[in-house]
Amino acid sequence: MGFVIKTILLVVSVGVGFAAVTQLQNIAPTNAADNSRDILELRQTLREEQEHRQELYERIRENERLLEEYAAEQKNSREFAMKEAVANLEEKAGLTEVSGPGITIELKKAGATQANTSSSEVSLTPVLLRRLVNELYSFGAEEISIEGERILETTAFRDIGGATHINGNRLPALPVQIKIIADDPEKVHNQFIVSESVEYLSFENVEPESAVKDEVTIPAYDEIRRVRHMEAVEED
Repeated sequence: MGFVIKTILLVVSVGVGFAAVTQLQNIAPTNAADNSRDILELRQTLREEQEHRQELYERIRENERLLEEYAAEQKNSREFAMKEAVANLEEKAGLTEVSGPGITIELKKAGATQANTSSSEVSLTPVLLRRLVNELYSFGAEEISIEGERILETTAFRDIGGATHINGNRLPALPVQIKIIADDPEKVHNQFIVSESVEYLSFENVEPESAVKDEVTIPAYDEIRRVRHMEAVEED
């Protein structure tokens, strides 16, 4: 009887042990598979996060580049505007050489020939030259030079020691060349040849020869202009 009971216990113990081992074998692969799946998921998530971060970095660099380009464009735009403004002011002030369609006028002694070119008795007075310049402006002249002297609104025509001076420089003897730039040189020329200035020149024994030119070049004003009553302005 005792033997039977021991045998039964042994069989039961073996059965229970076998069942336990089988259960453990079933659980182990399952846990291993779950762990492998978790690791793969973590790697995929990490990879996606890295790709997302890299994309963000690229966007940041692109935005920084755009900001730098915008700042450079703004700076260049301001510099260009300032340079353009200065150039316009210099042009208006007569500080730059200008070219364009216009007229040339040569004032010479009436009846002068190569054998008789003396002009000692002929004079171009400051009053006569100022009258001529004013009439040319009224006809539509934009820019004027007399013997290379750029004529400005501040140009002074003076008699110094019996000689006419322009911009402080003595006017040479005849012949004297005048250059004019105008939008409509034909109109200016037609009005000039019948002007009062031509009549006054004839009284002084001066004969003008004029012609319309496709291009005339007038030099820049090369003297330092004196400015008075100027004060420095402080920026806010």
